[in-house]
Amino acid sequence: MAKDITNYNQAINVFMPKNLRYLISHEKSPVYVKVATSSRYSKVAVFRIPRNFSIIDNPKDSYSAIKNIVDSLICQKCSELWIDYQDCECSDLITQIFLDSILKDWDIFIDRCIRANLVRFIKVGSIGGRNYIKPAIQKMLNSVGSPTILLNRRIDYQQIIPFNLTYFDHDEHKDVELGAINEVDTTRLLEYVNKCLNRIGRELTAEAASALGTVIGETIINASEHSTLKSRYMIGYFEDLSTDDTESKHGILNLVILNYGQSIYEKFKYPEESNEINYDCVRQMKELSDLYIKKGFFIPSEFKESTLWTLYALQQGVTIIPNANRGNGTIQFIDKFFALGEHDKDKESRMYLLSGNTVIEIDGTYKLETIEDGSNNRMVMAFNKQGTLREKPDKRYVKYSTHFFPGTAIYARIVLNSSVTQNEKN
Repeated sequence: MAKDITNYNQAINVFMPKNLRYLISHEKSPVYVKVATSSRYSKVAVFRIPRNFSIIDNPKDSYSAIKNIVDSLICQKCSELWIDYQDCECSDLITQIFLDSILKDWDIFIDRCIRANLVRFIKVGSIGGRNYIKPAIQKMLNSVGSPTILLNRRIDYQQIIPFNLTYFDHDEHKDVELGAINEVDTTRLLEYVNKCLNRIGRELTAEAASALGTVIGETIINASEHSTLKSRYMIGYFEDLSTDDTESKHGILNLVILNYGQSIYEKFKYPEESNEINYDCVRQMKELSDLYIKKGFFIPSEFKESTLWTLYALQQGVTIIPNANRGNGTIQFIDKFFALGEHDKDKESRMYLLSGNTVIEIDGTYKLETIEDGSNNRMVMAFNKQGTLREKPDKRYVKYSTHFFPGTAIYARIVLNSSVTQNEKN
């Protein structure tokens, strides 16, 4: 393949991993780049990470920082690139894995070019991180971040239990293996959750483990099947916050499951020709859109059709796969996972779903409710007091964002406690 490559763009088209190639080529992507070798070149480039490095809480500055890094890499504006955390006081796992997945793919691209004897097209010789001074950022980066992912250099912390990055690519496995791989990853994640609970002297009840395992399994399957790039990432870490002077033990579990490709809305609204689609669900979404237009619920800067369709797609019984014997719904995964924390509203526990221009936040204020749906009942989380999707959701929790996430991600930050656990068995 390499013998026919005569320029840098061809090298990208052939050897760039598909996730990074999608991120830099999708015009709505926050790291979209017009590929061209830059005439502006410096030996060393330093990029400062913002004080609050979070695509949830500070999307403008965070996406901008990542965009600048990607632009410098793809357009090869330097030979030595440093990511500097000196100004950074807080960060989160979803933002870090967004950046680290890009760096991982760039590393793969460079390795392929070297093996294909195409080094003549590569100017960027090294990437490094420095000045991650804050203890929380140190622990995250050194336990599951880029030093671990790219350099296999992990620091073990007594308070941290890592769930190392797991990447699945459907194109690299035969169809007959897909179910088995999803089942293995489901078991690994469920065992990891229980390991974290064991750390604070608790464990899942059999009933809770079964229920959580079911929704974890379906969410992992969805992340694999519903990704238009047929791939997914999982990563997490648990931090034990227990101290000697407190009677109760507790900690925070961080978990991210994400895929790149079409957003949830794009998959229903603009399905790819090669994919079958559940047109019954699309019809229901269009009918709901008509109702929202009639009621004047759509507001350009606040709530759009894409926001509504994304919310609807999360609910029980809704799946893009026609005739699928599933449909527990991503919202049930969120509900079960959130239930690991406080039953009452907890200011620290949060879960988020990002897809396209939609951000959905869960803090325990709104619960799953059973509604009548023809001859069947189903569970929904409508994010309003009426408990129905026919009324507009609370804009504090279901939001339209001007910043586009090029895929779908679930991010959990849960304070673990004993609400659905039992004492660890001796």
